Amino acid sequence: MVATLICSGPTRADAIATTRRALSEFHVSPIRTTIPLLLQIMDNPNFQSGEVDTGFIERVMLSK
Repeated sequence: MVATLICSGPTRADAIATTRRALSEFHVSPIRTTIPLLLQIMDNPNFQSGEVDTGFIERVMLSK
């Protein structure tokens, strides 16, 4: 099963806040999801400022 979450807001910060709230309200069990990774992405200062590119996930998020 695949699901898509689309959020928007008048500013990037508002859209990120809406996305964080929506992700935190998702309840999927018993399978594992990428929600924890997505929440980490929302907390990343580079993502919050829009300083991302196609290598962002691999370079910044998966190198930890």
